[in-house]
Amino acid sequence: MRWTGGDEDDRGRAPSDAPIAFWTTFVLGSLAIPAAIALAHLLKVDLSRHLEITPRAALYGAGATLAPALMLFWFMRSPWRPVAAFRESQLEFLANLGFRLTPLRIAMLSAAAGVGEELLFRGVLQSAADQHLPALAAILLPNVLFAALHARALLYALAAGAVGVYLGVLFWASGSLIAAMIAHALYDCIAFEWARRILKQRATSTD
Repeated sequence: MRWTGGDEDDRGRAPSDAPIAFWTTFVLGSLAIPAAIALAHLLKVDLSRHLEITPRAALYGAGATLAPALMLFWFMRSPWRPVAAFRESQLEFLANLGFRLTPLRIAMLSAAAGVGEELLFRGVLQSAADQHLPALAAILLPNVLFAALHARALLYALAAGAVGVYLGVLFWASGSLIAAMIAHALYDCIAFEWARRILKQRATSTD
């Protein structure tokens, strides 16, 4: 029997697709939004001044997606053994989430991460640090925490930290959280969708 919804496990069977697993992941990812709002109130950071939706912000965000997307292209195709091993570990992680990736789920997860993480790490923590530290330190320090929270593996933490710094520079240069949110969400969409297609292709090729 052919299964076309995603990858198969090592025994050739389709993994479970539990909606509760997806919704748990989505809700946990979305918790960064109320956390950011509460922390902004505590630290007296005005998020609203960075949340104006303008064509300029949208163009900044869409354009800024190009650089990490090119890095992703290299990462997904590189034959270098350490990169290939890391790539396989990431695909295995996604294959064992407990739910299948679909375009709608990818959009929801990407939007939750893009909005929540940018509000918290760039909007609140970077803005708060910028009130007391030089711009470079204000960009770098929140991303130490950002990398630590993505430390499924050392390389993943380093990659997440680098992307976080990139988004921090985008926020600093544009003054727009909308731009950072768009770039973050679009990049996540591209990465998830690329992984979904690879996993689906592998599943169908084993039939």
